[in-house]
Amino acid sequence: MELGDKRFVAFLYAAGHTAVLDARCSHMGADLSRGDVTGGRLRCPLHAWEYAADGQCVRIPATSEIPRFACQPAYPTAEVGGHVVFYSAPSAPFPFPFYEDRSPADLLAAAPFDFVVNTPWYLIGANAFDLQHFRVAHDRTLVDAPVIDEPSPFARRITANYDVSGASVRDRLTRRFSGPRVRMSVTVWGGTLILVSAEFRRTTSYGMVFVRPLEAARTHLRTIVWVPRRRGPLRRALVDPLDALVRRSFIRAFMTDDAVRSDGVGYNPHTLIDADRELRDYFAWLARLTTEAGRSQPCPQPPRPGDDTSSR
Repeated sequence: MELGDKRFVAFLYAAGHTAVLDARCSHMGADLSRGDVTGGRLRCPLHAWEYAADGQCVRIPATSEIPRFACQPAYPTAEVGGHVVFYSAPSAPFPFPFYEDRSPADLLAAAPFDFVVNTPWYLIGANAFDLQHFRVAHDRTLVDAPVIDEPSPFARRITANYDVSGASVRDRLTRRFSGPRVRMSVTVWGGTLILVSAEFRRTTSYGMVFVRPLEAARTHLRTIVWVPRRRGPLRRALVDPLDALVRRSFIRAFMTDDAVRSDGVGYNPHTLIDADRELRDYFAWLARLTTEAGRSQPCPQPPRPGDDTSSR
């Protein structure tokens, strides 16, 4: 996987345990994703240097000495709903978040879906704080003033009640089977992880959006939709997967509206108006996030010509 000019590699080093490392070998920059895994170690395809899950080189076939620079930056990982996620810095400023009062065992994850949108990454989370667009793009009428808070120094949350006021078939089905009003809560973590809950009278849906910046102000989105698990083996085996499939379809259509309408959208602080105050405040919060969070020293750099290359 690539993020900007960085390339990452993931491998299974033990049953149920995944490591993510920098993909360019510390020796000569070979692509470790073209290597293989042996004995729980990632082996370079070019010179067979072997790396453990923490990124340390533990074997070099050509020598018994391991130089100090022979290690790969390793990244914190988590497993959620059958998916492996990782933080793109050597240390994470917060544990991987989940929905309040819910654990992954309470919910069933549908198959993820992807979008590439022609808008910068920082506008994705801002979308939740753009209250005007909910009425225009989604036929959601704001019922009362939203509540905005920060459950963590790295998270900003908006919670608001909306009437489902559209005339589309999708909205008529939503009112019929879920309810005419939705309490939507969106929490943006660090600008690139978004947790959404949509609480109707009869049910609650959950969405998790991963935001990955691309080149030329484009952004890749991967979304996982979750539904509450029911009691009973038959319901869990038959009803829950169908429920997840239907809600995934509805939420994907909901997000498609945003993807189409947001094409080419940009941020200009001088064009925001008083009605955009929640949006303006979100951008101010995002700009204040510390750039030092998650930074740590990477592995020592390879020595320059003439330096002592023995282990130190």
